[in-house]
Amino acid sequence: MTRLWKKPGMRPSCKRAAAMVLGLCSMGMFFLPQMTFVFRDIRYVASGWELVFAKGFWFGDAQEGSLIAVPLLLRLAVLGGMLCAAAGTVGLWCCRPSFSGIAYLLSGISPLVSLVAAASLQSTAAQLHIHEMSVEYRLPFMCVLAAGVVCAVLALWTQGVEALAQAVFLTASCVSIGAVLLLTVYLFAAGVPAIAQIGFFRFLFGTQWDAGQGKFGIFPLLLATLSATAGAVLVGVPVGVLTAVFLREMAGERVAKWMRPAVELLAGIPSVVYGFFGMLVVVPAIRGMFGQASIGDSLLAAIVILSIMVIPTIVNVTEQSLGAVPKAWRQASLGLGATPVQTVFRVTIPAARRGILSGVILGVGRAVGETMAVIMVAGNVAEFPRLLGSVRFLTTGIAMEMSYASGLHRQALFSIGLILFLFLMAVNLSFTMLAKRGAGHGR
Repeated sequence: MTRLWKKPGMRPSCKRAAAMVLGLCSMGMFFLPQMTFVFRDIRYVASGWELVFAKGFWFGDAQEGSLIAVPLLLRLAVLGGMLCAAAGTVGLWCCRPSFSGIAYLLSGISPLVSLVAAASLQSTAAQLHIHEMSVEYRLPFMCVLAAGVVCAVLALWTQGVEALAQAVFLTASCVSIGAVLLLTVYLFAAGVPAIAQIGFFRFLFGTQWDAGQGKFGIFPLLLATLSATAGAVLVGVPVGVLTAVFLREMAGERVAKWMRPAVELLAGIPSVVYGFFGMLVVVPAIRGMFGQASIGDSLLAAIVILSIMVIPTIVNVTEQSLGAVPKAWRQASLGLGATPVQTVFRVTIPAARRGILSGVILGVGRAVGETMAVIMVAGNVAEFPRLLGSVRFLTTGIAMEMSYASGLHRQALFSIGLILFLFLMAVNLSFTMLAKRGAGHGR
């Protein structure tokens, strides 16, 4: 016992004892009421132990009732949290602070996974036409999260401040990755069942969206989203890149001094303001220019508004990338006889290619994910896109129907979110590969 307590590199202190006590308390929290599930007027209070082994929640009478099963991910999250808390305590007892810190941290993260998994119960309840369903998280649930983080800090602190600082930096760097993983798991868990029930090809390439008749084809919405995004990129990227080149390479100090705040102001304007501008200025202008060919609320109006919205993002990122190019490269190009314009297009822009592509990715993300502005100018009719015709985008479909959707309809809306997520992931990967290929050719 003395040998274990005085192992080299392990400082005997109250931090270790406090971590072990908190770890034991965290394990005990799993046996206390953690969540309350409310199905209309029926309430179920469940501890972590009950969530692991209970079959589910019974709704209705004995003859016509339905069993709402506990999601497998929720069971695994609770059980994993209990085991990680126990492993952290055992690790500290055996003088393994690094192992204990990781185990305690995983135990503290388990309530977040449980939160995501519990949200999927709403989709299951909606299938059974139970629309009044909610989940309440009790004090022991929050204590597990806090205790896991505190125990991890105390366990790593026993190795010294440097080890604790490194662990904090590593944890901070993993937060974004963990958020993406949680979001990915939730979207797949919520969206895949509807796609499987409807049929992948019927869902993705179906030409009609009518929830009342059970028709869930998103092909017109998908084409409208892609068309508006492509139009916004074709207009916004050249304007944004050339504006950034002007501000960084050619504008005088006085001109740039008042132009930069104007561009940054565009980035800070709320989406609803862009929507009002489009509804009161762009839509009437299109109606006046094309007469009876368009009512104004159209794909063209959405492209104009989205183009304006993506410009400030592209300008800011591109200007920073251009500013990171060494001045010596410009001077070398000018010394070889190239003009300033030739230097910009043959040296500066190619050198800042990766940063420019990052700006384009952010612009595409804003164009694809925009909702409020396009609701106000696109017309919101689920038809195949025409430049002067009314269209509905994927995002507007979710926003307009989620408030009253239920059952398969609600799950189909989650599936649309999954399609949007996969589309943005594909765009990011494509631009990343393009940037790496361009950098390879540059070398």
